[in-house]
Amino acid sequence: MKRIVAMGHPQAANTAFWYMRALFNWCKKEDVIAISPCEGLENPAPIKMRERVVSDPELAAIWKGCEPAPDEVGYPFGSIVRLLMLTGQRRTEVAAMRWSELNLEAGNWEIPGDRTKNENATIIPLSTLALDILRSIPKLKDSPFVFPARGNKDSHFSGYAKGKKGLDDKIEIDGKPLENWTLHDLRRTLATNLAKRQVPPHVIEHVLNHSAASMTGVSKIYNTYAYDKEKREALQLWADSVKWIVQAKAEPSMAA
Repeated sequence: MKRIVAMGHPQAANTAFWYMRALFNWCKKEDVIAISPCEGLENPAPIKMRERVVSDPELAAIWKGCEPAPDEVGYPFGSIVRLLMLTGQRRTEVAAMRWSELNLEAGNWEIPGDRTKNENATIIPLSTLALDILRSIPKLKDSPFVFPARGNKDSHFSGYAKGKKGLDDKIEIDGKPLENWTLHDLRRTLATNLAKRQVPPHVIEHVLNHSAASMTGVSKIYNTYAYDKEKREALQLWADSVKWIVQAKAEPSMAA
C-alpha cells in the first residue's frame, strides 16, 4: 500500500486496502482464518472527499457522448451512464440491474437489499426519460440482466474503465477534453441540483437510499413513510431539467 501511495495514487491505495480488508473479514466470518491481518490497521492515506459537481455544459456533453456510435460507447455503457445521471444510483446498482426488478408499466425499479450498499431495499421511480432508455434496450434471451456482460449472459456489465475511456475520448468542452470527473460525480450532481430546485433534504436522502441524515433519531425510528410520490416528482423534475439542459446546449437560443 505504501508503494501505491509513493507512486502518487493515495486514493487507489485506500481502495486496495478496503478490498483486502473486506476479503479478510469474509475469511474470518467463514472461519477460514482466526484473525484478520487488517485488524487495527488504518487507511494508508487520508480520505479525500470529492466535491465535484458536473456543470450544465458538462452534463450536456456527457449526455451527447453517450449516443450510440460505431465504437459502441452508446450501448451498453452510454445507457448505463445516462441512467446513472437520471436516477442517482450507484454504478453497480445500475450495471447489475435485473429485468425482474423493473415494472415499466408502473414506472418503478425495485432494488433488493442484497444489491444496495446499506442493505436496505429501495424503490426508484423512473422518469419518462429513464423509461424511454429502458424500453429501447434489447432483452437478451436467457439473461436476467438488463446489461449483460459481453459473451456471458449470466453476468452483468463491468467494463467501466474501458467504457469511461471511450466516453472521455468523445467529450469536449470548448474544444478541450473533459477532465477530473467520475461516474460517482453524477450522483452528487443529481443531489446538488435537486437541492437547488428546492427538493427537501429528506426526499433527496430517500432518492439516494441514504439513512436520512436530516431526520432526528426519533423520526428515523417512527417515520417509515417511503416518500415514493415525492421521489417520483423529484426525479421527473430532474429528468425534465436534464432534457432542457441538453436541448439548450444543442440550440443555444433556448438558453437566452
